[in-house]
This record gives sequence, C-alpha cells and structure tokens, in this order.
Amino acid sequence: MLKEKMREALNKQVNWELYSAYLYLSMAAYCESINLRGFANWMRVQTQEELGHAMKMYDYLIERGGRVILAFVEAPSSK
Repeated sequence: MLKEKMREALNKQVNWELYSAYLYLSMAAYCESINLRGFANWMRVQTQEELGHAMKMYDYLIERGGRVILAFVEAPSSK
C-alpha cells in the first residue's frame, strides 16, 4: 500500500504527463494546419511518449492498491 503523500504525488504527475501529451497534440494540430506534416508527426510521437509515461504511473498506482484520481487537464495556450 502506498502512503498518501506518494499517492498524491503520483496522481499529480499523471496529470502533468497528460497535460504534456495534450500540449504536444496541440502543437501537432498547429503544425498540420500550416502544412508542416513532418513536425506534426514528430509532435504526435511525443504525445504517445507522454501518454506512455502517464499509463506507467497509472498502472503502478493500481498495482500497489492506490487509487487513481484523474484531474482536469488544462487546455494549452493557443496564442
């Protein structure tokens, strides 16, 4: 069983990893919109990497009897 402080830290990190994935996906969409498909593809690969990080921590929490609490993922700036 995980201590509460560790569970909270891991849940917070899951949120940051998901935010990073969302940010890369936003950049991929922008690159697609200006016809930079190579950059868009690279950003999509980065999105998958961040999702992988989030899922490793998600699974770690579950395997150790912790509860995963998914928080709001803030939208990246579009400026």
